[in-house]
Amino acid sequence: MPRLTDSLTLRGRCFLAAGSALVVCGLVLGFREITRIGVLVGALPLLVGLIGVRRGLHLRTERTVIPGRVSIDQVSDVVLTVVNEDARPTPILMAEEQVDYALGDRPRFVIPRLAHGERQQLPYRVRSNVRGRHRLGPLALRVKDPFDLSVRLAVVADVGEVIVLPRVVDLATAGAAAGVGAEGTIPHMVALHGEDDVSVREYRDGDDLRRIHWPATARSGELMVRQEDRPSRRRAVIVLDDRDSTGSGPRSGGSFEWAITMAASVAALLSRANLSVHLVCGGVVTDAPSDDSFALDNVLEALAVAELAPPDVFAHSLSVAADRIGDGAMTVAVVGPLAEHETIALARLHSGGSPALALVMDLAGANSGLAARTADDLRTHGWTSALVANGTSVPDAWSSVATSLTAVRR
Repeated sequence: MPRLTDSLTLRGRCFLAAGSALVVCGLVLGFREITRIGVLVGALPLLVGLIGVRRGLHLRTERTVIPGRVSIDQVSDVVLTVVNEDARPTPILMAEEQVDYALGDRPRFVIPRLAHGERQQLPYRVRSNVRGRHRLGPLALRVKDPFDLSVRLAVVADVGEVIVLPRVVDLATAGAAAGVGAEGTIPHMVALHGEDDVSVREYRDGDDLRRIHWPATARSGELMVRQEDRPSRRRAVIVLDDRDSTGSGPRSGGSFEWAITMAASVAALLSRANLSVHLVCGGVVTDAPSDDSFALDNVLEALAVAELAPPDVFAHSLSVAADRIGDGAMTVAVVGPLAEHETIALARLHSGGSPALALVMDLAGANSGLAARTADDLRTHGWTSALVANGTSVPDAWSSVATSLTAVRR
């Protein structure tokens, strides 16, 4: 049911002021006729408003959005349906749909009289160049009396939404997809001697102590465990740095938005290469199995609503990513400059026999030294890393790590 508020129009305020003036003049001059006229003129807008209040509006709205998830700059068609649930017909209504400013101008309509149960469909279109979950509604109504003395404002509280997915750049034509293009180019995330051989990795909290590989532990001086269970399906884990200290600049052009575009583009590329993609962002994992053609949309939707978070959320993301990588998976990290302990935690995600790529952003140019050190430290731990400077395009950045990956594979 709409919430109603009432106010006088300019004409109504003029009537009220004129009536008050006539009442005062009639009382001062002693003319009762003028006083009576003043009372009538001043009471008319109040009386009309009171009659309007007693007549409520019982409207319901429904929204159909096609498609409900769109890419940036694509159009969604919205059909707003207004239903009169009152036993009495409605007056003529002026309506305005309260949409997010990112979706453009607010649509305005004139709704004719609706009988009980009658529906009126109001189509409009929205488009946005900003990713995210954008609100459609509520519907604001304006009802004027026949004398145009008062206006009633009503809001129908029902709302809808449209999700604008992040921009996806085609990396297959950038000369940078050689490492992930054809079937079989990326190995099954196994050791170099085949899927049945035993390989080792560093011990992680929670590992079974019975899987400790003592010869490797003796050689390295650190606890090493066997990884015998191999994934039957090729997998890729994308780690997105969402620390609030990383994002700088406006939402549409800051480093975090660049990272969102890079993660979305890489996810699309790996999904086309028949990998099961797992996005780790905000401390949670969003999966896109390779056998589900629509699962990539779930990853893109997670990126569409991704927001900057405190550093402890990113630390939790690294822990979650380690669990998802398990005994083997391709790892792609899109990060900003990291402190030493964060770099070490990220480096541990590298699983032996599986590629690990890191794009270290320094788009603001304020932490060049720390960003370069982060990239160098990851290389010493077996990662293929690249420093992304301001002005670097998404295809060029991906080419810098994918080309290196191809060279290593050869």
